[in-house]
Amino acid sequence: MEKIVINKPAYDNYETPVLIICFNRPQYLETQLEALRLVKPSTIYLACDGERIEHPSDKEKINAVRRGYEKGIDWKCELHTNFSNSNLGCSKGPISAMTWFFSEVEKGIILEDDIIPNKDFFDFMGVMLNHYQSNAHVISISGCTLGYNLKTVEVFGSKIMNMWGWATWADRFNRIDFSMNSWKTKKNKKWYLHTRLNNTIFDLDKNWVAHWKHIFDKTILEDNVSWWDYQFIYNQLELKKITIYPQKNLIQNIGFDDDATHTHEKEHFTHHLRPKKLEWPISVTNKPFIDQTFYQNHIKEIWSFYKKPNWKYYIGNSLKKTWCKLNCFRI
Repeated sequence: MEKIVINKPAYDNYETPVLIICFNRPQYLETQLEALRLVKPSTIYLACDGERIEHPSDKEKINAVRRGYEKGIDWKCELHTNFSNSNLGCSKGPISAMTWFFSEVEKGIILEDDIIPNKDFFDFMGVMLNHYQSNAHVISISGCTLGYNLKTVEVFGSKIMNMWGWATWADRFNRIDFSMNSWKTKKNKKWYLHTRLNNTIFDLDKNWVAHWKHIFDKTILEDNVSWWDYQFIYNQLELKKITIYPQKNLIQNIGFDDDATHTHEKEHFTHHLRPKKLEWPISVTNKPFIDQTFYQNHIKEIWSFYKKPNWKYYIGNSLKKTWCKLNCFRI
């Protein structure tokens, strides 16, 4: 397969639009601004959720965040703001922000306030958005490999995205149904997920299917879930699309503290992730290599906190079913 060599981009102004999704954590602000100053994006969209009624301290923190970004973006930049007067939450808030962003731009980068990229992240996102723009099989670009380093290829794909620093195109984002209406109509949800999640119909990892069925059922049954990426992942599986990843991790998540919604485990492996430098130029193909090791060992075990059962589980389960059948027959 023909490889295309992409050189490190040179620019005076970084032209790929950036969306920043923030809320009430001013302690992260300056660190992220330092990362943005590495490339000085010429267009930034800033979306900030509103205060929660039950948390009076939100108002002061939110105002500090909004003023901090407006003052801290001190280079030549077209800044657009979308400040909510009410609290939309960790699901509707980001969805609303991204919907606004992609109603204004053709393609762009999404950063939540605790994601700190290096310069290679911005360069990688820019060239990948350009290269795969006409490839409808690619739904997004991710900058976080969860510490996975791949030496054999410089760009790879996976069937599940990661939202710690990512990018996509408006035409693909607009296909995402965050209400997951099609999931509600699936008659055999386990078989459906088996065909989407597993690599072959002979893959016996039923727990992985049950893991995602639980998540998707919970997403549509509960009124106020605290995530939006699971809805995106469902649509990615439904549409049979892939996410492009770099050879090395390009971000750091500094949001492991008491103010976080999901990342409370300060000793978790991903808390210690650090961005790596890419070696330019990089080679890409129009049909990316799908890395199963990343999917099995990092998406499952690190990102999803899931441990795939070993062969003993399947043998034991099989023996248990056989014993039950024989026992029932004797009765």
